[in-house]
Parts: sequence; structure tokens; C-alpha cells
Amino acid sequence: MAIATGAARWLKRILVGTILFFVVVEVALRLWGFTRYPLFVADARYEYMQAPDQDTHFGKIHFVTNALGMRCGPIGPKKKRRVLVIGDSVINGGYQTTQDSLATELLNAAGSVEVLNCSAPSWGADNAAAFLAAHGTFSSDQILVVLSSHDAYDRMTFEPIVGRHPSYPDHKPLLAWSTLFDKLKYRWGGYPGKPRGKIFNPGWAELRDLSRRSAVPIIIVLHPELGEVKMKHYDKRGQLLLDSLAAWDLPVVRALDSMSVDLYTDDIHVSDRGQRRIAAILAPLLGQ
Repeated sequence: MAIATGAARWLKRILVGTILFFVVVEVALRLWGFTRYPLFVADARYEYMQAPDQDTHFGKIHFVTNALGMRCGPIGPKKKRRVLVIGDSVINGGYQTTQDSLATELLNAAGSVEVLNCSAPSWGADNAAAFLAAHGTFSSDQILVVLSSHDAYDRMTFEPIVGRHPSYPDHKPLLAWSTLFDKLKYRWGGYPGKPRGKIFNPGWAELRDLSRRSAVPIIIVLHPELGEVKMKHYDKRGQLLLDSLAAWDLPVVRALDSMSVDLYTDDIHVSDRGQRRIAAILAPLLGQ
């Protein structure tokens, strides 16, 4: 009888400890912002975009989107020169760059030019062209396209990732634990990666055609990947892009010469110092 009572006491302690652990971790994850990650919406025209009108904090990151899901403030009546910067997670900043540290926000802070940030993680040239075809150029005087060598082939697939991939949530989770489990499942290979094809992205030609139709000049800024910075030259995909864009008379800025290894946080993305460097690269292109 005494043995049974002791076992029951230990089971109770284990149960209480487990519950306390669950609650403490849940509170800690909530404080870190695991239930406040930016949300996404799927779109039949350009795959997906951040959900509109978000103003959320998670950890030290402040993430803002406007009525179209762009990572910038509202687009009001045009009062000065307006430049649209469009790209992928590099210019978007993603989960690692707070709003005020974005290259586009740093350029906006200068005050002489209004800079719009139209970007989303893993966007390619066709996503960008489709978004502009759907929503126009916002009376911009110029468009800067910031993409990388891998975007030569990174085409839209319309695979259903919004609400399925942990980096593209479509609703706030009831528990922070569920977000943690989704991230762990992704790391363990529970989600398919985005397929990489060998067909040149048609969006580059579409951006050229859009520029000609709208009479809005476009400049391509070829952001180097970390491996290219180490090699000190663009890879085969980047060279293909450079050759193709030159044949189409689209001006290209080779950002490779201005980037250094210490500015990167992984193979593609940059730190806050890297965002400041990108701002310095873009500043002379604003046409002031």
C-alpha cells in the first residue's frame, strides 16, 4: 500500500512538473513573439504576399505592411519623387530585420525621395512582374529590382505553401508551442522545399516589357550570394542574367563589388550592417 501511495505521489509530481514546464515555455515563447509572426495570403496572380495592414512585434523585430501587404507605410498622394524597390527576402528583411533597419526605410529617412518596399520572401522576377501587372507602378518615377543569381531560374510554381510552411503562416496560432513544433518539423524535413528548375524565369522579360509600356525606367541590382562574394565573381546563373539583361538593354548594377563576407547572416541574407550597405548601393540610383 505504501509503495502504491509513493508511486502515485511521484506520478503527481511528474504531472505537475510537466504542466508547469509546458506553461513556462508557452509564456516564454509568447513573450518572444511566437504567436505574432507576420501572416501571409495566397494569391492566384503572384503566388502569395504578406497579409495587409499588419503592425506586429516579435522579439526585437517590428514588422509593418500596408494595405497591399508591402513592407512599407501607406501609399498616399504623390508629393515628391517616388521610387519603387521590389525584390525578395533580402530587401524584405524577413524575420531578422526590424522595420527601421531596412535599406528602404533608411533611404526614406533621408526625406528627399519616397521609397516603397514591394517584396516578399522567395519572390522571383515573375512574382514581381505579376504584382506590378495586378496593381500598377504606384506612379513611381523609377523601379529598382533587387534580386540574386538564383533568381535566374526561380519561377512561380503556385505550390500551396501559405498556411502549410512554417515561414508562411496564414493565422495566429492558439498556442506558441504549435509554432515551435512546426519549425522543428520543418528542420526535420517534414516540408518540401521550393523546386528549382532549369527554365529561365520569364519574369525578367516581363519586367522589361512593363518598363517600356509604362515608361518607368527599371534598374536591376544584382545582389550577390555569399559564395559569390567569396569567389569575387558571379556564378553561372548570375552571368546568364548579366548577359540576358545586357541583351535587353536593361541597366544592371553589380552589387558584388560593394559587399563583403562579414555583412551576411547566411548564404543570401544580410545583417543590419548589410542593410545599411544595400542602402548605400541604392542611394545613388534614386535619381535625385
